[in-house]
Formats: sequence, structure tokens, C-alpha cells
Amino acid sequence: MRHLGPDPKLESLSRTGLKILFDNGGQVVSTECLPGVGNSQVWIRVLDIEFRIIQTGGGLSAYAAPRHAPNSWQSVESLLMTIDFEHKLPPPPVYGSLADLGSLLESRLQPLNDALSRERFASTVQAARQSKMKELIALKPRVAVKPSTAREVVAATVRGIAKTVRFLTPKSKDNRAKFLPVGSDPELEQQVRQEFDNLFRNFGAQINSNGRSRIMDFATVTFDVGNLRVRASRDRGFVNVSVAPIHAVREWHSLGVALQALQENGGIAQSTPSSILRGAGRLLDRDLVKLSEAFSEAKYPAARNRIREISESLKQKWMEDFNQKSKFYHATTP
Repeated sequence: MRHLGPDPKLESLSRTGLKILFDNGGQVVSTECLPGVGNSQVWIRVLDIEFRIIQTGGGLSAYAAPRHAPNSWQSVESLLMTIDFEHKLPPPPVYGSLADLGSLLESRLQPLNDALSRERFASTVQAARQSKMKELIALKPRVAVKPSTAREVVAATVRGIAKTVRFLTPKSKDNRAKFLPVGSDPELEQQVRQEFDNLFRNFGAQINSNGRSRIMDFATVTFDVGNLRVRASRDRGFVNVSVAPIHAVREWHSLGVALQALQENGGIAQSTPSSILRGAGRLLDRDLVKLSEAFSEAKYPAARNRIREISESLKQKWMEDFNQKSKFYHATTP
């Protein structure tokens, strides 16, 4: 990946939001722009920790690695969850901005440093991986079936081939490299501009980021309008739309659920508006003012609670429907 120069804007944002790191002797090691539009990263070293802040897809992600295992990057939210013995952390995504993360680290920087020590690093990584599974739906076989000898042989052969491929395939020293953008996607940006033409022409919408991944056809384009950051993400041909408040760009919600949360009757609607790109422009044209107001700093906490309530209800309904129809698997949460 070619080096495109430093990004002073992200460095300034990091110095302000993560002031606690610099108060403890932190230093900016490096900063660079990434391919595409609005993408960059910065490295900060403090105590025995390397922090890496990556700005892509209109959002921010923070990773950490100990100095004794550089490039073994772990998401900071999962690391914080492993040391959250008193259960005081906010629910996922744990922090919405770098300022939120800075506040969380004020009392947790030294415990995090200890958790990444040479003696505890392996167990911390394992606990961090387990923490990521808590929000997922697990599919468990309803009846345990012992595989036949033939199937066991095939499975063992496949595992052997997979191990050989992994051994022969060169590995990047950076476990985040494959997720970084490799350029922009003009086609997706054109689709976004066409779908939300009214917002760009009459409401001052502006493109915030554009990034294309090296994985299949994955690409993301985001734009800002009012208090909203709108994200169009393409995944294997499908383009879905989500929204986040500009002041908390890690808290993404599907457009349909966010619009459903605007309903004043307080109930759960029978159907959720679509979140696919086609037709999303019409939906936002209709409810832009209301949604932008709901995502303001003052009113967003109430909107977020409502969105979480709806999302949990939809997840429970999906599991109930799946369990009624499936003969072989049972859906559950850890």
C-alpha cells in the first residue's frame, strides 16, 4: 500500500479526544492517509501499549497491541470488556467517539496496560474474543448426530488442505491490513448521489468518505447531512443504508430501524422500513428533519434507547420464527 502522507486532522482529533494518553506520556508515533477519500490512521504509544486509530467508512475504530507483540491488534472495546469486572461499561459499541473513549480510559489505562503484559496477553486475547460473541446468535443442532466415518475422513482431509494453504500463503505482519481500503469506488458514489439527489441539491449533503476493500466487492460511501452521517455499504452486490449521529460516528443503526424509532405510538410496528439503497432517498426526504433532530446530541440518548428496544425485539422475533420453522437447528444467544 502506497504512503499518501500524514493526516494532521486525525492527529489533532486524537490529541483532543484521547488527551488522557498524552497526559500519561503518550506520543504520536506515526500518522498517514489511506487510499480512497476520508480514510486515515494514527499510531500512539503510551506506557507499554501501542494504540492504533483507524478512520474508514465514515467511522472510527481503535485497536491496541502490547509492545512485546506489535501488530497483534485487538479492538479496544473488546479489551475493555475483559477488564470490566464491575460491569460499568456502556453497551456495545462501548464508545461512540474518541472523546467517549478518552473518558473510559481515564480510570482504565493502567489496568489495560497490565492486561496486555507478557504474562497475561494470551488469556486477555482469548477473553476478548469471547466478549465479541456475546451479541451474536448461535445456531445449535437440535439433536447431536455422530458423523459417519466417511464424513470424518472428508473433514480431516479438508482441515489438512486448509492448514497447508495457510502455511504456504504469505501472512502479513499486520493483522488489520486486509481490512484497510485500497481505493475509492466511483460507481457506488454515483449511485449514492443519484439516490439522495435531493439531499445534495437542497440540504447541503457532503461526501465524507469513500473506500473500496480488497475483499470481494466491499465498498462504503458516507455523507453528512444535518446531524446525520449516512452510510451506504455494498456487500456481495447488495447496498444497505445505515445512519449514525455525527457526534457519535461508531453508533450505526440500520435506516429502517432508525425510522421506525421515530414513531410516536411507542409500539413495535409490524414491519420495518427497508434499509436497502433503492428507495432510501424517498424515505430520508420524508423524515430527514425528524431524524436529524432525534440524532442531535440533546435528543440522541432517548432515540438510542428506543432503537435498542426495537432491535432487541426484532432479534427475538427472528429467533422465534427461525426456531418454529427449523427442524435441525435451534437459535439462541450466549
